[in-house]
Amino acid sequence: MSKFTKILFTSLVLFVFTIGYSTATMADSKSELIKEEKKQIIELVQEIEDLGETPIKKYLLQNRKKYIARLKEQLEKLKKEKGLDEKKQAVMEELKKQIEALDPDAKLVTDDSTDVLDKDKDIVALKKQLEDIKKANKEKKKKASDKKKADKKSKEAKEKEKEKRDAAMIRIKKEIYFLGGTPIAEFEVETEDAYIEALKKQIEELKVLKEAEEKEIAEAIPEWYLMPPQGSDVLMYVRGSAVSDQLQLALDLATNSALKNLGKKVITRLASKSQECIRQAGIGEDQASKTEINLISSTVVDEITVSGYETVETKLVSLDNGSYRAFILLKYPVAKAYKSYIEKIDESPELKGRLAEIKGTDTYKELEKAVAQYSGS
Repeated sequence: MSKFTKILFTSLVLFVFTIGYSTATMADSKSELIKEEKKQIIELVQEIEDLGETPIKKYLLQNRKKYIARLKEQLEKLKKEKGLDEKKQAVMEELKKQIEALDPDAKLVTDDSTDVLDKDKDIVALKKQLEDIKKANKEKKKKASDKKKADKKSKEAKEKEKEKRDAAMIRIKKEIYFLGGTPIAEFEVETEDAYIEALKKQIEELKVLKEAEEKEIAEAIPEWYLMPPQGSDVLMYVRGSAVSDQLQLALDLATNSALKNLGKKVITRLASKSQECIRQAGIGEDQASKTEINLISSTVVDEITVSGYETVETKLVSLDNGSYRAFILLKYPVAKAYKSYIEKIDESPELKGRLAEIKGTDTYKELEKAVAQYSGS
């Protein structure tokens, strides 16, 4: 074999070896790539399924790289949707809580769909439901508040009406007592209004009786009561009248009434005489003497009510209600009071030092004249 041939043969062997090695290396590399791609596809499919979705199908004759790209695209989209879905779910849960807090019996307007678009509709529906419940609650609170105000106003009106009725009953009862009657008992009627009407009717009946009684009394009043005799420095006339269901008591009460009038008149007369006497005697600055004279006047008046008066006229009138009206006219010799008055002044130890001045007054002399006239009669 020539040298050239050896060289050519050696080169050919080396070439074949090189080609074979390269092909084997490339085959190994391709095999690793396929394994990696399949592994990646499996992982992507698993992730997509974990997110609750179905992985897209591989097209016919579609190479693995493009399929992997499509799977990645699907996974990325799912992750974004999943994050949005979680936010939407959180919003829905919050809306549900608010609705249940406002109305525990409310039926939520949602379904169990996992579709994102359906959840958007659910959120809108829940928001509307929440607003409707808030509005309904607001209206309910307003109605409750209005009812409370109305009830309070009604209660106040009833209380005022009751106060008004109570005041009316008190006023009517007072009028009945004033007319001499006794109000009927409340248990005799069923309602307050009926009781007030019954009281009003009683008043009208009492007024009729009162008018009739007054008319009867007016017609029965004696002339001497209407025009009593004129008094003088010697005599004093007083009258009295009273009503009682007992004849004698009516007379006694009328007598007491006349004696009270007598006492008032004598007090007035003696007080006037005492002041004139003190002034004319010039003892106005003598407090002890003034006090003694006033005390004597009071003592004389007390004696009058015990004795000394005379009954001049009496009249008894029988009334329709069974009572009696008594009229009485008393005569009292006022000079008797003067006599007692000047005797006590003469006998008073406190007035001895002033007795001359007192007896020297015109008033004292007039009193002595009236006493002398009374004694002479």
